[in-house]
Amino acid sequence: MAVFSRHGLITELLDRTELLKASTHPFLRLTDEQLLSRPGPGKWSIAEIYGHLNLCMDQHIRRILSRITLAPDRPLDVYRSSWLGDWFYWRIKPRPDGSVFKLKALQANCPDAESLDGREELVAFQRHCDALDDILRHVWTKDLRRIRIPFALNGMVQLQLGDMLRFVVAHGERHLLQAQRVWASNLPVI
Repeated sequence: MAVFSRHGLITELLDRTELLKASTHPFLRLTDEQLLSRPGPGKWSIAEIYGHLNLCMDQHIRRILSRITLAPDRPLDVYRSSWLGDWFYWRIKPRPDGSVFKLKALQANCPDAESLDGREELVAFQRHCDALDDILRHVWTKDLRRIRIPFALNGMVQLQLGDMLRFVVAHGERHLLQAQRVWASNLPVI
């Protein structure tokens, strides 16, 4: 179990969320064709990556908001993650060398490639980052351990609020690296 100062954890997550949003800006300069281009069979395009992120973030943000809105203020100075939260976090988080633990997305979280508008997916992701930023600013006064957020299996698996926030940010970082790799693979060779 990792131990954090509440202030330090929230500040770090705010910084990482801002970086996620800022790192999306270069993709806005790409053409629709570049956003929808797949690097190979069975691989996602940049638009599909952001479509997946939007589906997931929409679910996570709704679940978090439903739990924190009415939660009482009980700030604790120290946050201890759970073993389950750490396990999910370390599976989703990119490693220092940029590699990731291979995971298959649930079918419900796979976007319909035919109906995607790449630019709209990027803008929607930036809105999700803004919503996550708002949530992080709101939870300064909340107990990051006591508030439980449904995570998987129809709510049978729940994570502490702090673990869920760590997961959501790491999931975005994971797919940002994926989108950057797709972009690099589509650059013309000079």
